[in-house]
Amino acid sequence: MNKLKLNEKGQSDVQLMQTAEQILSKMAQEATLFPTPVPELTALETALTAFRNSATEAAYRDTRAILIRKQKRKELVYVLKELAKYVDTIANGDDSIILAAGFSVRKESDSYGGLVPKAQRPIAEPSEIGSGRILLKTEPWAGARMYDFQFRIKGSTEAWNSQLSSKSTCLIEGLETFKEYEFRATYIGIDPTPNFSDVTSSYVL
Repeated sequence: MNKLKLNEKGQSDVQLMQTAEQILSKMAQEATLFPTPVPELTALETALTAFRNSATEAAYRDTRAILIRKQKRKELVYVLKELAKYVDTIANGDDSIILAAGFSVRKESDSYGGLVPKAQRPIAEPSEIGSGRILLKTEPWAGARMYDFQFRIKGSTEAWNSQLSSKSTCLIEGLETFKEYEFRATYIGIDPTPNFSDVTSSYVL
């Protein structure tokens, strides 16, 4: 499945029941889109009912009932996964059809392709007096593989110094104390072309 998302492992028993109920209801309503579900919707309804009943029994903490609930959950998940394959085939990459069946859409890996967005809200925080350090921060971006923080003495025409970080924060050390520096940042994504933030400045203590 390329675009369809089930995410059953991250759902509680109640959430999984709600997901199954939603899929059952929506697919039944959209019989024109899904004329011959595999497996049939009756199989989903049966598995859902069995799981719901087993969850009720397991609420009393009976060991055997808990084991049965786990088994019925697996059976329900199996039916949902098989239905997901069917829906994914019918949808052929069409998000609207996937959503019409009650499933969620997975964000594609190339959704972070292209030029990275402009880095936002760069902040420079000086450390204690005499440290020669500045803590740089920018807003995190989910598509960033790395963050490139750059700095130089304010007003200088020299090339920017660069320091890479895997996080949206970076500690710059060895700066000249009581000098004013300027800073900027960029995300590094699938496309490595930089898109720098506005420049911010701070004195180094």
